[in-house]
Amino acid sequence: MLNPTLDSDYLATQYAADERLRIDEILEPDIAQRVHAACRDDVPYEYLCYVDGENLAIPAAELAQQTPDRQNELQEKIVSAASDGIGFFYSGYQMGRARDENDKPQLAFLHEMFDFMNSDKMLAFIATITGQTDLKGADAQFTRYSPGQFLTRHKDDITREGRRIAYVMSFSEQWHPDWGGMLQFFEDDGTPRDAWTPGFNSLSIFDVRHVHSVTYVTPFARTPRFSLTGWFIA
Repeated sequence: MLNPTLDSDYLATQYAADERLRIDEILEPDIAQRVHAACRDDVPYEYLCYVDGENLAIPAAELAQQTPDRQNELQEKIVSAASDGIGFFYSGYQMGRARDENDKPQLAFLHEMFDFMNSDKMLAFIATITGQTDLKGADAQFTRYSPGQFLTRHKDDITREGRRIAYVMSFSEQWHPDWGGMLQFFEDDGTPRDAWTPGFNSLSIFDVRHVHSVTYVTPFARTPRFSLTGWFIA
């Protein structure tokens, strides 16, 4: 799956400058196209959000069955927390979900991608680039950011979970930067740094101590922002 032409030693010199790096053409082209199609058509997304101090995963069918008043209440709580710089709202499918033999065959490919992120080859590739030689695996989830969705400013540095390197493998074709959905970096004091536009078949990796967010996806975005994202852990 990994693009065999990538030079990990050269990429390591680039990463060392700021412990951040974006790698284009990360996967073989046919695999990238297959992942994009799966993200668009096959991923059984749930709504992931932060409400009343809790991280929630709400199946789309369950949310649709709630009364309009309950849906509005939920949205108000999400927005209220976000206005204080806390929380998130997007759609995701997490690695820990059980495999179900009754699901359509494409679901097996999603879990193949989870396995790939945990493969010896991928872990060795990331270790060479980042110098993190103690990596043991990766956490992963497919994500879809649609208009009105976001991830507020934060760090991924959670010691008890062993996170070392955050990553975003992007599968958004012809994304316009005015649509939002940017991987935005900040200084520790909240001062904005640069922002990386969603791409297609690109991998962004960065030390978990970097402050970052996913900016609000605008109402006029023509397509969702698709990615496979998570952390390499030790």
